[in-house]
Amino acid sequence: MILRLYHWIDSKLNRKYVLGMASGLVAISIVFAFLFLNMYQKQLSSERANTSLHLNRLLQTSLEYFMLNRDLAGASQIIKSFGQQDEIKNVMVLNVEGKIRLATQTDLIGSTDKNIGKAQQDHTVFINTAATGEVFRSINPIHNKNECSLCHGDKKQNPINGVLVVDFDASVLRENARNTTLALMGAGSTVVLITLFGGWWFMGQFVLKPVHKLLKAQQDFTSGVLGTRVNLGGSDEISKLGKSFDKMSETIEKQWNSLEKRKQFLQSLIDGIPDGVRVLDQDYNILLANQAYLEQSGKTTNIALSDKCYAIHQRDEPCIPTLETCPLFEINTHGQPVKSLHHHINSEGEEQSVEIFAAPVANGEEWGKAPIVIEIIRDLEKSVSYSQEQRLTALGMLASGVAHEIHNPLGSIQIAFQSIDQLIESDKPVIDQLKYYITLIEGEIDKCVDITGRLLKLGNLPDIHLQPIDINSTIAETLSLLQWEADSKQISMEMNFPETSPRVLATDNELRMMILNLIQNAYHAMPDGGKLSLNVEQDENQVTITIKDSGVGISQKMQARIFDPFFSHRSDQEKGTGLGLSITKAIVKRFNGTIEVSSELGKGATFTIILPNADGQTDTAASPTALSDEEF
Repeated sequence: MILRLYHWIDSKLNRKYVLGMASGLVAISIVFAFLFLNMYQKQLSSERANTSLHLNRLLQTSLEYFMLNRDLAGASQIIKSFGQQDEIKNVMVLNVEGKIRLATQTDLIGSTDKNIGKAQQDHTVFINTAATGEVFRSINPIHNKNECSLCHGDKKQNPINGVLVVDFDASVLRENARNTTLALMGAGSTVVLITLFGGWWFMGQFVLKPVHKLLKAQQDFTSGVLGTRVNLGGSDEISKLGKSFDKMSETIEKQWNSLEKRKQFLQSLIDGIPDGVRVLDQDYNILLANQAYLEQSGKTTNIALSDKCYAIHQRDEPCIPTLETCPLFEINTHGQPVKSLHHHINSEGEEQSVEIFAAPVANGEEWGKAPIVIEIIRDLEKSVSYSQEQRLTALGMLASGVAHEIHNPLGSIQIAFQSIDQLIESDKPVIDQLKYYITLIEGEIDKCVDITGRLLKLGNLPDIHLQPIDINSTIAETLSLLQWEADSKQISMEMNFPETSPRVLATDNELRMMILNLIQNAYHAMPDGGKLSLNVEQDENQVTITIKDSGVGISQKMQARIFDPFFSHRSDQEKGTGLGLSITKAIVKRFNGTIEVSSELGKGATFTIILPNADGQTDTAASPTALSDEEF
């Protein structure tokens, strides 16, 4: 209960103010009441003492008159009359030995009080007696005079004749002091209540209300509402504080908006870079990433920025520098930019070959733990895609030019021969011979037209939609373009196709390019000639294309890298681009297929491509899958 009360009071400033003010005022009131009561009692006692002394002197004078006249009865009567007053409890006259000679209370006559008898000076005192209770006693010695020397002797030897004692009722004094104190305390309490109420109202109106507005504005500002303002009127200290807060908020809002614009500009700037970009600190945190990196990793901005840099390798701890080139480690060790090849794994578990260029960022301490490192991440598969497109475009332009240069004249020749055939039709002896040659020429022209048609198909740009393509005819037409090269290199070719030609979902020109790359790759592996066999098999779900050569073979170490972009190791000692097998793998991936290699050094190599059977997947064949260039 006490703890809850404490928390209740502590939660509000005005409650603490009232409690403190009340405690202070009550304590001050009690102290002042105590001091005032004592002072008032002393002052009242002093005044009563002066009054009683005056009355005692008056009484003493009257008694002296009767004593000089030896009229004890008159003196007794005077004492009795004086003692009948309301505030007087008792009047006594004592001799120097302390014996009571005269008294209002006659039963006290004859008793002795030696302490009173020894009194030498006038004084007053509060005492309690059994007969009268608490009284205010006025003690007045009766001094010896010349006219008293007859009975009391020489005044030098006997300066005191006796003592006059008057007991006043002390309760009257106490009651007056108490009533006056209570009245003062009541007035003080009224002042305290008025002060507390006034303080409560003042605190609420001029302190708590502005402070509450300031607190609310601060909470809104902290939560991100930068346009928050207090708008306090007045010119006191709290109002000035509110205006200062408003000015500070306005300045921060302007600076924040400026920083946001710069941040957006910076983000737009790096988003315009086609390669992936990410900024790292020394704790492996990703501080900034562009859109290209998000596409590479397959993650959203929030997830990417919450990851560590090594999460792209699907690791829970930093990469081991002795096993993988870590840009952070290399830059910290050598202080120079780093270029390396990595294999990243995106959110779908697909491996990506990337080239990383990393460099330290000068004055990057404000971003995080320095030195800050920026990484430029180039997707090599995308580079392969771009290279393939450029290659196909160039090949298409070349094929189109050659095809038109050959096709148009041959078409004209064909038409001319047809006209000649019609003109000489009437001359029988010459006609048979001419017809033979004309037929021969037409056949050759058909072959040229067919070859240029095949070259045109190979040179066309990739289509974005997959469609069912006849495997047997496509492969046969592509191999026909390479027959002269095979003959020149003394390579024999063997082809085995199923009787019913299978179909796969593909694009015609890319399928031809895939076969072309694999056949040319096999030619390069047989610089001294050899044998190449191509087999096509099918079942209900898939079509398998096997290309086997009798070349030099591929080592196990090389087999792990032959599909990497820009990796080239030709056995004919020619310098290649390193893109043929990378392009082939990208095409197979687009066709939703797989490609594998098996080989031993000196025993040739076998490439196996498995593609979905379009005729076995009727739903897919009816609605060809549309793939974008990005997926390619």
